[in-house]
Amino acid sequence: MWFASPSPAPISFSREIAPILAMHCNACHGDSGGMSTRSYAEFMAGGNLGKVVVPGDPSRSLVIHFLEGRRGAEHRMPKDCRPLSEGQMDLFRRWISEGAKDDKIRPPTVRVLKTGIPMQGGKTTRVFCRVRTQAYLTITMRDPRNRRVLWSDVASLKAPKERVDAAEPGQLIFWDLHAGAGWPRTVNVELGMRYFTEQPKGTELYGTLLK
Repeated sequence: MWFASPSPAPISFSREIAPILAMHCNACHGDSGGMSTRSYAEFMAGGNLGKVVVPGDPSRSLVIHFLEGRRGAEHRMPKDCRPLSEGQMDLFRRWISEGAKDDKIRPPTVRVLKTGIPMQGGKTTRVFCRVRTQAYLTITMRDPRNRRVLWSDVASLKAPKERVDAAEPGQLIFWDLHAGAGWPRTVNVELGMRYFTEQPKGTELYGTLLK
């Protein structure tokens, strides 16, 4: 008796595609680069060249052209970094072939909150963090009076560090910030960590007013 082999599970955008975008693309393709890869909706919307994903057809999807370097080495993505592995490329091709769907699964996230970080007009507040595992970071500064977002940024940590990364795991990184009009004298900062290779332990987050 013959039994058919079970079909492979569909590729998950949330579990398999989004982590690649976060760790290799989001640092550039969010605030610049002509398009954003920071969410499914933004990625599917495309950018200056139009849509970069043609559901069901990897060969016509511009994202595959750029990842494979079909438009020349100077345009291969991730720019000035190591190419994606063939395994990662295969995930993209299969996901697009399967219809490029969003499964809307929330990834595990570890959050660290630091309250009472000082801000003062005309002075610099330096916010530090140290994360001891490979991870994708989102850092958000809020007004404690109403939780309004005052500033936010993203960063990736990998070893070895590439151009798109803020640092390697365990290295101290920081941001220099200046109070805007109407900002409070103290703020709250939240650090979110996703796509980590190990459970984040011993994470440091603090801020100080520079003299």
